[in-house]
Amino acid sequence: MRKTAVVPKSLFRDFRRLFISFGGFFVAEVIILVALVLAVPPASFAPPSPGLIARGLGAAFIIAAANFAILPVLLWLRAPLIVFAVGAATLIVNTLLLVLTADLLLGARVGSGPLGIFPSALFLSLANAIAGGLIALDDDYTYLRFAIHAVRGSGARLGRPKDAGHRGMVLLEIDGLSYERMRAAVAHGLMPAVRDLLRAGYCLMRFDCGLPSQTSSSQVGIMYGDNEDIPAFRWYDKRRRRMRVSNNPDDAHFINARHSNGRGLLRRGASINNLVNGDAARSLLTLSTLPRNSQLQTERALDVLASFWLNPYTFGRTLALCVVDVCIEIYQALRQQMRGGWPRLDRRFPSPYTGLRVVTNVLLRDLAVYATMHEIIRGAPVIYMSFIGYDEVAHHAGPDSPDAMNTLRGFDRHIRHIQQTIRHFAPFDYDLIILSDHGQSAGATFRQRYGCTLRRLIDDLTRTDVHVGEERATEAGHSFVQALIAELHAASQHLRSQEGRRIRRAVMRATAHTLEGVEKRRPQPGMQGGDDIIVCASGNLAHIYFNSVGEHRVSLQAIEAEHPGLVDALIQHEGIGFVVAASDDGHVLVLGKRGARDLSIGAVTGEDPLAPFADGDLHCRAEQLLRLARFESSGDLILNSAIYADGSVAAFEELIGSHGGLGGQQTHAFILHPGIAQSDDNHISNSADVYALLEAWKRRGHPD
Repeated sequence: MRKTAVVPKSLFRDFRRLFISFGGFFVAEVIILVALVLAVPPASFAPPSPGLIARGLGAAFIIAAANFAILPVLLWLRAPLIVFAVGAATLIVNTLLLVLTADLLLGARVGSGPLGIFPSALFLSLANAIAGGLIALDDDYTYLRFAIHAVRGSGARLGRPKDAGHRGMVLLEIDGLSYERMRAAVAHGLMPAVRDLLRAGYCLMRFDCGLPSQTSSSQVGIMYGDNEDIPAFRWYDKRRRRMRVSNNPDDAHFINARHSNGRGLLRRGASINNLVNGDAARSLLTLSTLPRNSQLQTERALDVLASFWLNPYTFGRTLALCVVDVCIEIYQALRQQMRGGWPRLDRRFPSPYTGLRVVTNVLLRDLAVYATMHEIIRGAPVIYMSFIGYDEVAHHAGPDSPDAMNTLRGFDRHIRHIQQTIRHFAPFDYDLIILSDHGQSAGATFRQRYGCTLRRLIDDLTRTDVHVGEERATEAGHSFVQALIAELHAASQHLRSQEGRRIRRAVMRATAHTLEGVEKRRPQPGMQGGDDIIVCASGNLAHIYFNSVGEHRVSLQAIEAEHPGLVDALIQHEGIGFVVAASDDGHVLVLGKRGARDLSIGAVTGEDPLAPFADGDLHCRAEQLLRLARFESSGDLILNSAIYADGSVAAFEELIGSHGGLGGQQTHAFILHPGIAQSDDNHISNSADVYALLEAWKRRGHPD
């Protein structure tokens, strides 16, 4: 980001924002005082008159000015910004102000003194806190004034020249947002900050994330340049005889450790809200680095977590936005039911999804942005942070729904906050890069279309003595909620040895216990049934493992011998687009309803089953599928759902927005970059190719 000088226009804009904010505060104060006089009279007020109204407006002005200035004064004094400390200061100030204004301006008789007026002062303080939070809920100036200036020492950097010898990189990932939907969001005015970047010369570049089209494979590829043997979001590790689920912290650690070589994209940098850490020096809310024992691989950013809970503005603002998001979910769920939209999931309000949405779309988002701003001010050379709210909402409401697309408004506001942090507080310039790991495809689920799950279909097609198990799906967002719980407990333990931290620890532990209560309501993951055959679904892609047939990869002929007619029945099912299997001679075959393709030699018999999924490059699709099929951990059969005339797919999970396989926009990722290089002609067919591109850009400022 290039540094911009402060000009009169920006000063006028800041003054205008302050004036509007104070005006809102004054109007709220008038309403609060009227309510106080009517509902909680601490004294006998004089009869209404023009003079009394004028004095009342004067009282409202004085109280509004005092409350408007409390936090800036505390910041100027470097007072500890603990929620309860600020609340105490506000209560004392409002008690004195109410005594003064009631006695001198309103003509009230305060016979019992300050103690008698205390209930009214308490009401006034609480009402002012709520009103102030609502007025400044999405005000950029207020956010930066309190969120950034509260960072110890950050004000010392304001106005100081940046180090021209260094340049950093901030990568913001919007989980699940496709290239086409990013363009639509900008065109429809949902992302004005991104629109301004494009007007300033940024380039929006599409790339193909490859197979599987899901977060663990994509993030590992982007951060390490290698995503070998990650066949899906969840898979069965035959060699180790255990299930692997990407959002399980132990499995995320296993994936990270297998690919880490000390050359990760985030070395010496920071990882925030990710599955893997890219060899980062500091990590927060990163599943692969959650504590499994006392020896931590990376430094934990617990100071950022504690700072967020210390700051009354950021924490209070986030709580207010959580309440707003619950109201939005109630409205959107009721609207969806009344309109009878299809496809629709039954898991809308009230359900565990409500809590998941609020935590991922608001709490984790705000905390992750706060941590990112801290790392920018610290001068981390590279920072990678993920916004996960869009992906979660899109799973339930659909990737094109207003419910999902409107989450981008909040991301966009925070993108502007990060820009301003870079401009005014960073020790050197940063390149701001926005990208996605994959897209999403929409459509009614396999069960909604055909009345049974894939597991049930396979169970019906096999003998009664064969047990078919399925890994019960758990959404990635739940794991990040659990990550936050673990981080809060770790941070509270970290503060135990420090003096004067009891209040902060209590607030953090109370938040953790609240989140634990939310998590207890959700269905717990786990295998269903036996393990003769295991079905692992990831979006509209599924891996089928025939453990009773063999301990290693099983050929098509062996499956046919054990379960006659099963493969052909799957191929002919209307909801299945193609089936991938290996023949006895080692060739990888794609089998469709009216033809087959030998991926090993490229020969096609009849109609090519990959043609509907070509997306303009049939050869690329064949190469991607061959690579996936050759992974050691891939299933003995790989199934991909059909793609329908409207471009929709049928997820094997109960998600109407899905990703993992082929079809629709789920492989259409994007990179928004500041014109570092003209990369539009680069043909990227695997997210691992993005690593080399980002490494080349990063070396401009931090050569190894």
